[in-house]
Amino acid sequence: VAVNGQLIRSKHKRKFNTYFGVVSVYYQPDGVSVTVSTDSIAMTDGSNNHTFTWQATADITQDGVRISIVRNSQVTITINNNIQVMVLLHRVWKKNPVNVDFLGVYIPNNNQYSPLVHGLIGQFSREPLPEVSVYDIHEGADPLKKEATMEVKGNKLLVTRGWQKDYRRDTRRGSNVYCWFIHNSGKGFIDGHYTDYIVPDLDSFLQMP
Repeated sequence: VAVNGQLIRSKHKRKFNTYFGVVSVYYQPDGVSVTVSTDSIAMTDGSNNHTFTWQATADITQDGVRISIVRNSQVTITINNNIQVMVLLHRVWKKNPVNVDFLGVYIPNNNQYSPLVHGLIGQFSREPLPEVSVYDIHEGADPLKKEATMEVKGNKLLVTRGWQKDYRRDTRRGSNVYCWFIHNSGKGFIDGHYTDYIVPDLDSFLQMP
């Protein structure tokens, strides 16, 4: 199973914000690919192609891959009842001068991966899980955002307190989830460099480290 995403950017000319514009789940044993974009949901099974809009609720099963679409809200892709990926649709006002429609990706903690799982998801899903500790919490340049030191994988990183939106329960407003932001594209937190995770196409598998 390969889970990949394609990034898009906001329309802001100075600030470079990126979001998921496309999310793909590819199940290689049966050759089933599911591609979710802000416009549609497409399933490819060999020479058979099926495309669904966000305007209707649907439930489709093909060769061990189940797609559950909730109208204008979310799609859940389940592989053989043991791996699940939830993709949420976030619409913005069509005339918004900066923001664009984007997707949110949620991965359950109880997914049953093989010991060979790797990549951005895999490195934080296989046993033993990386130990993470945060200490030396202090005031930062922004009085609303504290700073601290995070120790992970033998590295000490400067992190900044902030929040992200969780839209799973409230798809319109979302709820604030406080977290620590890691700078420099995750350097020291993820294995290798962020460019190591770039693949040629959405159905590609990342090479084993």
